[in-house]
Amino acid sequence: MVLFTSLLFWLHLMGLALGGAAAFGNPVVGRRLVATAPEGRPVLFSIAHGLSTVGKIGMGLLILTGLLMVWLRFGGPAGMTTWFWLKMVLLVLLLADIIYIAQVEKRAEAGDEKAFRTLAPLGMLGVVLLLGIVLSAVLAFG
Repeated sequence: MVLFTSLLFWLHLMGLALGGAAAFGNPVVGRRLVATAPEGRPVLFSIAHGLSTVGKIGMGLLILTGLLMVWLRFGGPAGMTTWFWLKMVLLVLLLADIIYIAQVEKRAEAGDEKAFRTLAPLGMLGVVLLLGIVLSAVLAFG
């Protein structure tokens, strides 16, 4: 069982790495989108879509492995610290941010200039939320 939970933790960290790549990469792409002429935007959108796919896979891994580890290593969420619950709240907020970014990205790709200007701040919010999730996880389990 120890080997299994160690592998789950490894997968959890891989999910974090994938999510981090998207969380830190997409704001950079978003800033470039604003400064790029319309004919150059399709290439940047394809990069953003690729990063978003990587991030979604990472979030899926994080959620699945996190739930399994909470039950297998800790017997469930009962008795978890305030830091754990803060982490969960931040995770829900990050999921909402990711869903909203996907909606705004579609509008931006269709040419909505206001949506272009909204992508970078939403991406930065995702970065802040991810950093908060990692910090609260360290404080909850460290």
